[in-house]
Amino acid sequence: MMVTRREGSPTPSGWLKFAAVVSALGMGIVNFIGFLDTQTGSALGCGPDWPLCNGQVIPRISNIHVLIEFAHRALVGGFALISVVVSIWALLQYRRHIEVKVLAWLNIAFIVVQSGLGALAVVFTNPPAVLALHLGFGLLAMIGAVLLAIFIFQLAAQSDGRPSGVTWRANTSSSTRIWVVGIWIYTYVAMYWGSYVAFRGGGEACSTWPLCNGKVFPGFSGDVGLDFIHRLFAVGLAVLAVLLLIHLRGAGKDRPDLARGATWFLIAVLMQIASGANLALSHVATGPYLLHITTLMFLFSVLSYLGLQTMPAGKASEAPIPGSRQAASRPSRTDGVAGES
Repeated sequence: MMVTRREGSPTPSGWLKFAAVVSALGMGIVNFIGFLDTQTGSALGCGPDWPLCNGQVIPRISNIHVLIEFAHRALVGGFALISVVVSIWALLQYRRHIEVKVLAWLNIAFIVVQSGLGALAVVFTNPPAVLALHLGFGLLAMIGAVLLAIFIFQLAAQSDGRPSGVTWRANTSSSTRIWVVGIWIYTYVAMYWGSYVAFRGGGEACSTWPLCNGKVFPGFSGDVGLDFIHRLFAVGLAVLAVLLLIHLRGAGKDRPDLARGATWFLIAVLMQIASGANLALSHVATGPYLLHITTLMFLFSVLSYLGLQTMPAGKASEAPIPGSRQAASRPSRTDGVAGES
């Protein structure tokens, strides 16, 4: 029998799902423009002024650097506001869900930290290590928005009685959780290292591929050594992606989310390596650089989704959402007899 969802039930509305998608895509765009800002040397396009741009609210666009930096600031402000609104909206509507609490607050916190580091990068001359942290926190803010959007859609599927990632999470082995969390940490360190090398101006230190300046082992000294370590991180990540897929080879039936996610993660890693090779051979041209960053954001999003799916589901997430088809199909506990509600 078709069950109609009860009016006013706390299931994700179409507007919230739409806003969550806009928030996730927007934070991705913010990161993309941020990397473009860095790559083109436009970080000081607005001068040492913040929050004004060259002393003006809306500056005179005298060159491409002013345009890129002003667009970056405007997009950060707009999409950060949308992301914070979505986080608060989700907290108000789904505060029983521990996943929403964690993801929403992490999203807000990383947006604040990223914005603060961005302002400091303009006002002061920060070392490459601090600039790399700024971009690293930007990626974490994006991941917070992406995972929050995914979880909201999972709640919608659960409320409609469709297969939901929340339900699958109850069947996760500790070994799988260790694998995914370990690879996530490794990947974040690799991303930070790559950003650090780029900010030092060492992205072209290894000018050939797959060998580094024609050598299998160029040593670990100077910018060449830093860039070579970055390549070793990539090789290690490819090995870990293959091992994770092997570890989950029998999970297709019980955990299709993990099986598909691990497959896409391996594809993303291979795409990242290919785009990295293209970047090296192009001598760090802007187009290949932005492609490398785009594949990185995709890779990190897939891996973070795997991380979400290996975390234990909160009690509120395991229970059926009031007014949903899943709840309506369960026996009533107030009758003393089995029946449909």
